[in-house]
Amino acid sequence: NAVREDPWEYDEDDSNVEIKMENLRAQIRSSERYDRLRDAELSEKLQTYNTLFKHDFSDADLLRIARADMQRGYITELYAKKIISKKQKDLYEKVLGNDDQGQALIDEWQDFEKSVQKAFDTKVKMTVFTHENANFEKDTVMTPLDSIKYHRKHLQTGILAIEPQNGHIKAWVGGINLKYFQQDHIHTNRQVGSTFKPFVYATAIAFQGISPCAEVYDIQYTISKGEGNFHMQNDWSPKNSDNEYEAKPITLYTGLRESKNTVSVYLMKQIGDVEPVRKLAGNLGINTSKLPPVPSLCLGSADISLYEMTGAYAAFANNGIYTKPTFIKQIEDKNGKLIYRSVETEEQALQPDANFVMVDMLRNALAGRGGSYELKSEVGGKTGTTQNHSDGWFMGITPNLVVGTWVGGEDRWIRFRDLSLGQGSVMARPIFIDLLKRLESDPEVDYDKNAKFYKPPGRLSISIDCEEYHNLHPLNKPESFDTEEEREFF
Repeated sequence: NAVREDPWEYDEDDSNVEIKMENLRAQIRSSERYDRLRDAELSEKLQTYNTLFKHDFSDADLLRIARADMQRGYITELYAKKIISKKQKDLYEKVLGNDDQGQALIDEWQDFEKSVQKAFDTKVKMTVFTHENANFEKDTVMTPLDSIKYHRKHLQTGILAIEPQNGHIKAWVGGINLKYFQQDHIHTNRQVGSTFKPFVYATAIAFQGISPCAEVYDIQYTISKGEGNFHMQNDWSPKNSDNEYEAKPITLYTGLRESKNTVSVYLMKQIGDVEPVRKLAGNLGINTSKLPPVPSLCLGSADISLYEMTGAYAAFANNGIYTKPTFIKQIEDKNGKLIYRSVETEEQALQPDANFVMVDMLRNALAGRGGSYELKSEVGGKTGTTQNHSDGWFMGITPNLVVGTWVGGEDRWIRFRDLSLGQGSVMARPIFIDLLKRLESDPEVDYDKNAKFYKPPGRLSISIDCEEYHNLHPLNKPESFDTEEEREFF
């Protein structure tokens, strides 16, 4: 198939084209231009039919009725799929059975749809968003439909910065421009990809005391039907993202740094159950209803908000203590009387030793992927890239600031065509690096670039000295977990 210019009209899967077009029609119906047109041409006429049929007809009602007029059995199909209620089914059938007023209502709707199509296909003068100048807008001539397509094709971002010790939100960027894009991506649920993997590693480290120096073969693993407490109906054998394997032992440090799916699956097999991972994520402030109780969770299959993910990572920078993010510390009236004061919600989600191991792994994951980035701060982080490179993530931690960054399209199919441009290390990580460099170089900002991550006093109960660890494990044998001696998890 030849690649067409308009992505709304082409997809390798034809069924996706209809999904895209329906999404486009929904965008039309949610626009101010559509509302004005509806008020002018349809709203008053609808009053007659609303009174006659004792129902305030919505666009969804009229769309279904008009389609049912052309497609026999459509209403029955909607009811069978539980898309509509019995009351709606009876109403639609009553309208369709009324040859006079029912047909007149359908005709009015179809005439209105023609007016909408004409209005949205006619070029007009307008102002649109642009990255080309400091005002972020430009005057142009295009159809309203092309304007919707144009704006939907812009990549969006969400950026949240939290002070980990108290949960105070220091920066909140919900999108690239509030005037033209009014969706807050701090609370948008998107697939998190490999940014979820540290929670799997943390579970294994805290649950069983495994060292990040322990080695695991980089080979394809299978969670078999009936294995562990996974309740699998079929075997599951995920691949590495590049479908390549080293076929030799690698440390957990390397597994996280290289984002090897194999190691995450191996750890999940050893844990033997998804619930400990879900429990830890829940203790870190993530809504567990968003976490499917299936092994693929270990690869980041869940849709989670940036707000939750940043709050969870903030615990790593706070000695394993989760503090609920808060935007408002207190509210006073004009006389200084206290009206509201936020109450910090804290929970020790990870014990200090296990948490420091995770901090060390996150520092290794960032430094090992491209050096220090000329940063003066102690810093760690994890990238994430989702299916079809639709979402790019980077979760960055420093001792006194944790920053979560997501980049992607309003629609998940708005994406780069290949992984080289569409991965978190390219889309999201540079935002974090640039922000940190600016903070470090600005003397007027209250940011301590010399701060250090908290390390528990004394000798860690979990080895992070790989030379020492391998001297104690001279056979270089991949780690075998001792499931009989489970460490304190929470």
